[in-house]
Amino acid sequence: MRLLILSCNTGEGHNSAARAIKGYLETKNIPCEIRDALAFWSPEKSKIISKGHVFIYRKMPKLFGVSYRFEENHPPKEGDESLIYELVIKGCDSLEEYLSENKYDAVICTHVFSAMMMTELKKRRRCTVKSYFVATDYTCSPGVNQTALDGYFIPHKKLIPEFCENGIPEDKLIPSGIPVRMDFYKKTDQSKAKSSLSLPKTKKIVLLMCGSMGCGPIKTLAEYLPQQISSDSLLVVICGNNRRLYKSLTKYPLPDNMRVVGFTSRMPLYMDAADLILTKPGGLSSTEAAVKALPMLFIDAVPGCETRNFEFFLKNNFADMRDSVLGLCDAVCDMLENGEKLKNMSETLKAEFDGCAVQSISEYIIKDIECTYGRL
Repeated sequence: MRLLILSCNTGEGHNSAARAIKGYLETKNIPCEIRDALAFWSPEKSKIISKGHVFIYRKMPKLFGVSYRFEENHPPKEGDESLIYELVIKGCDSLEEYLSENKYDAVICTHVFSAMMMTELKKRRRCTVKSYFVATDYTCSPGVNQTALDGYFIPHKKLIPEFCENGIPEDKLIPSGIPVRMDFYKKTDQSKAKSSLSLPKTKKIVLLMCGSMGCGPIKTLAEYLPQQISSDSLLVVICGNNRRLYKSLTKYPLPDNMRVVGFTSRMPLYMDAADLILTKPGGLSSTEAAVKALPMLFIDAVPGCETRNFEFFLKNNFADMRDSVLGLCDAVCDMLENGEKLKNMSETLKAEFDGCAVQSISEYIIKDIECTYGRL
């Protein structure tokens, strides 16, 4: 059995989901490869699109939100294809050749662009390999309604009506959850986690982060929060890949109740040590916190699919949110003082995100392939 995961470099969440699935499959000794779907069109164009996405995401988030809403509100007419669909399928010939040469048993798409490419190959009757889509946001994103794959792994059962309304047959929907690394499903005692990270055991830990890009008002929050939180609390700022932010925050001596961390591979441990996290509502970052049952306070950093994420979490009492820096500071202080509120949110998350998505997705695909082709 050999599997291919087609991701896309427009946001690290899609690649993170891909790596999580690959990591689990490798524990089952199943060969698996991750490829950038847009690179089949053109490696150079893929790099340009990726860099453009990061730039707009960090520097012009409102423009990102406007374009996303336009796609939501202007779906192609029945029988027509969107401009994006017409662009991404330019890589289909190269993808078809690659699939033919490597004899994969299934293709897993963690981005809608790759799902469009696989859909086009099926339309042309030039590909019969099993294909699946893994949604990485808590919504049926624009473009998903233009795909026709064998299965759709969605973040939560409460999203089934939305996907059905967008034309995805209910019998193809599998409410698995969003796949995150197996590390996030392992729980370390809070005291031990603090000790491993050299964090004070007697203090409440507040994490502040905004994804791998470190976008949003982190700098302003990092300036205000240490002045607002009580002496028995510690703010830990995770800058991710944003080196400029890290240098800016560490340019001068830090307050005693604040730590700054650059990129780290120990996020599961930081979450186990924390009492509360402030984060943007990215599909992967919110899921990582949810499976850790870590109470969340959302930062509205980038409109678009993340707007749909926080709407889903707020509607179901999975998180809280404020729309200003001062409001967020007040909310942090209130939640830290209100242990019952933190406990209730944590218990709700524990009940709703109790499964292991990466295992469910992988095992479903393995079984489906075995049932289709016989044991491989």
